[in-house]
Amino acid sequence: MRLRDFLALMAVCVVWGINFIVAKFSVTGAPGWVPGFEGVPPIFFAFMRFALLYAVLAPWIRPIPAKLGTMIAIGLTMGAAQYVLMFMGLRWATPSGMAIAVQTGVPFATILSVIFLKEKVGLPRVMGIIVSFIGVALVIANPAELDLSIGLLIGIGAAFAAAVGMILVKQMPLDSIRMQAWIGLISAPPLLALSLTFETGQMQALVDGGWLIFLAVAFTVLLVNVFGHGVFYNLLQRYDATLIAPLTLMAPFIGVIAGLTVTGDPFGWRLIAGGALTLIGVGIIALRPNRKLPTAALAREKTL
Repeated sequence: MRLRDFLALMAVCVVWGINFIVAKFSVTGAPGWVPGFEGVPPIFFAFMRFALLYAVLAPWIRPIPAKLGTMIAIGLTMGAAQYVLMFMGLRWATPSGMAIAVQTGVPFATILSVIFLKEKVGLPRVMGIIVSFIGVALVIANPAELDLSIGLLIGIGAAFAAAVGMILVKQMPLDSIRMQAWIGLISAPPLLALSLTFETGQMQALVDGGWLIFLAVAFTVLLVNVFGHGVFYNLLQRYDATLIAPLTLMAPFIGVIAGLTVTGDPFGWRLIAGGALTLIGVGIIALRPNRKLPTAALAREKTL
């Protein structure tokens, strides 16, 4: 790999890793950068994210997909459900813990592809799935911090929703920009309706958050989605997936480091051992890519 491309991929991993901190700040106000700001309601923040995503990518939305029903299901699972659950989980979970928990999307997608797409997996990938789940179990199995465990369990639910979406993506092969545009269009309206029904204080939260909350939304859309996925998909076209996919494991590693240093996440043996096992397991799966799923879809699990 050329040095320029390697540095571009590392920049993407940094953006994806830091995004766990940005999301934590957006929905909780941590780590206290804005006095009095306690976060934007998570469903409303997800709506803002997808509304901006659609606004930016709307020029690339045509033509309408042939299987519109499948596209709607992809938007509701890989889009709305994944991010609402993620942001809800971050109300309790730490960014470092969430960075590990969302990696379960990769083994979930592999299991679902065996069930629904008749993917054949050998012993190495089976071991990778087992090791990754053991690692995540270590991270969340902390009865002394029940809130943390609940938040991470919700995060695992987000990863499962994304994995379901990835199974549907196999039936809807679109380029990354058009896919993201449709996910934004499909996700934004129901999220707004849910927020207006079940949440309050949205406008006051935006006032309290000030310009930083709008900067956070722009970060998650312009850098995480447009820049991050754009660079990643471009590199996949020029390099073997077994080289690119494992390198993206730097993203959750950076997410853990950012959580420990910026938000002061607890640092203990469970996070170290569980995180290491999870990344090892996911790495084993990534080195033997799923033949029934687009590798680009699997990469979505590295990030929010």
